[in-house]
Amino acid sequence: MSHIQIHISTIKEQLHNLITHPYLVKHIKYPVIDEDKLLLLYSALESIPLADEKKEQYILSTMLVQIALDTHDLVTNTRIDQMKKDNAKNRQLTVLAGDYYSGLHYQLLAKSNDITMIKTLAHSIKQINEHKIAYYQKEFDGMETLMDSLGKIESSLIQSVSQYFSDSVFKELSVNFLLLKRLIMERNKYALDKSTFFFDTMKRIAFSKSQTEKMDPSKDQETYMLYLIDRYIEHVRKTIDQIVGSIPNMNHLLKSRIQELYYEIPFSSKKFVEEG
Repeated sequence: MSHIQIHISTIKEQLHNLITHPYLVKHIKYPVIDEDKLLLLYSALESIPLADEKKEQYILSTMLVQIALDTHDLVTNTRIDQMKKDNAKNRQLTVLAGDYYSGLHYQLLAKSNDITMIKTLAHSIKQINEHKIAYYQKEFDGMETLMDSLGKIESSLIQSVSQYFSDSVFKELSVNFLLLKRLIMERNKYALDKSTFFFDTMKRIAFSKSQTEKMDPSKDQETYMLYLIDRYIEHVRKTIDQIVGSIPNMNHLLKSRIQELYYEIPFSSKKFVEEG
């Protein structure tokens, strides 16, 4: 393992130690750690002139907030039929678990009296929640606002930390990397289910009310929506390439992960764009 991999593994182990609560582990799903966001945070702070201990504190705090938000999403995104099957106690514990993880991030920063970073992360949480509300209420007047909201939902925490240290390059890289990852996921999900919240939102933006009142999109509508998302996937990929070219000393682990993400782009998307 490289030095970077060892360092990230150490931070991940510390994160596991913080979030592992015996009672919660027994009753609810163990939280998922987004390794891409962990890698982006590490890379954003890698060249900052700070002690390793302080960098780890910022990474751990930010990841705890992310885990808290993801845990709360397990409740808000649960389908009605699934909620009926779920034990009410488990749903309540999931909400409390999210609060618990959020409290841990505050405790870490409060111990070092880092009020500025507490405010920075609090602002990000507010921004993410505002954009989630807009997303679930489908409050968009165009594709650009939809993509902007998705980008902020996925990357606002990392953007804020990067901006805190005046690193605009990693701020832009994080939003584009995580938006690309989300678009690939949505594209693959639609290929399996043929009906997703994201594509329903796209349909409302792209077509008139009379057209969207149809139960199922016509073949032409489906083709156009796939064309739209594939064009955005290609646009974001090209943007990432430009950003990567402007970072002279990017670590090899992040470079490799970006290439892996490119390989995850569905072949149908690549073919669709070429034919378009």
